[in-house]
Amino acid sequence: MTTAPAHRSRFRSLAALAGALALVASGSTTAQGLQSDPGSGGTGAGPAPGLAFLLGDFRCAYTDFTLAEPVTVNVDWNTEETLGGAFYEMHLTGATPPFEGRWVFGRNAVDDTFVSFYWDTWGNTGTATSEGWNRNGTLRFKGPYVTPAGHLASKDEFRIVDADRFTDDAFVKFPGGQWKAISHVDCRRN
Repeated sequence: MTTAPAHRSRFRSLAALAGALALVASGSTTAQGLQSDPGSGGTGAGPAPGLAFLLGDFRCAYTDFTLAEPVTVNVDWNTEETLGGAFYEMHLTGATPPFEGRWVFGRNAVDDTFVSFYWDTWGNTGTATSEGWNRNGTLRFKGPYVTPAGHLASKDEFRIVDADRFTDDAFVKFPGGQWKAISHVDCRRN
């Protein structure tokens, strides 16, 4: 049996080793003692020109397909630039039922992909990536999410209708399951 002081010492040594490995593994320019220039293209974040359609105030008709009878409610999606324009932060709010969420979009300049981070008051959180716009005019984000129902894969497919309107079709897939449509969102600029 290990004594308490020996156990604490071993824990501190492991914690120090884990911290050192995290710095090395991250490859962070800050960890290497270099300053990063946000406009240089050598940073992890970059401008997100393919996502500018999200910017502004939108009133969205949100149709929920998870109910026995699909129901449509209104939600507001407001997206603003953050971190010097490197990311866009969307605030989602709805009154019936009460709902609030945040969705952050950006670009991983190293891998040349779009990234997103999502969380809301209903207990859903997740991340997703996108390779960009496809030939069919769809911007697809896919990634792992955690919901009150468990772990799943999520997919959002954005389409631009015109300068003042876009849609988002959302799908989920539980482990071993098939993709299932859960919502259609039709957003129009206020």
